[in-house]
Amino acid sequence: MQKALLNSLVYLDKDFIADSYEIWSGDNAASTLTKHHGQKAGASMLPFSADVSAQESRTYPVSTLQMLAQLWTHLAEQPAVNVGEFAERSASEFGWVQGQLSTFQVRSKTQKDGLDVVQPQSSHFQLRGIEQGRYVNLITTPDYFASGFNALLPLQMTLLNKFTLPVCIYMRLLPAKDHAENWVAVPLLIVESRPTLTRDIQALF
Repeated sequence: MQKALLNSLVYLDKDFIADSYEIWSGDNAASTLTKHHGQKAGASMLPFSADVSAQESRTYPVSTLQMLAQLWTHLAEQPAVNVGEFAERSASEFGWVQGQLSTFQVRSKTQKDGLDVVQPQSSHFQLRGIEQGRYVNLITTPDYFASGFNALLPLQMTLLNKFTLPVCIYMRLLPAKDHAENWVAVPLLIVESRPTLTRDIQALF
């Protein structure tokens, strides 16, 4: 199972898998909580935010890949998310979704010397193929990607022409939409849609 997961793994939220493993196993990690006072030079404070931050360090006797392998049966039994029936102002929803992982870039067009100049504004990963004409925008953390995947975003303006990868995503769907009325979600686990794994995810079939 570890080899199958390693060969298919695209994204793994390490904090989520560590929290899930702690709850599932009942094993408490050795942890250290460090509080930081004071503002970093050049950083701007948001309104109503305290000038204190805390960082927790945890130590487990197993790796996150081993945690995922042990949790896989439990995660595979979790329900699917019905994106089409998700409503605004509802609570966030956890579950599986199957589709095509792709990249998306927001651009602005201006004119300079009579010529159109296209400038990139932001890039993100997007899940497509859920229903006709509907996408889900993904809020991702660069360090959680398998090696090389996060480099796809800056390549959109140079080398990358097309990218679509069939995936299964366990995610937290948020009651938030972009200006095109597409939902926004936080992925917790992304694996390629391969028979060795997808046949175990009951919620998708």
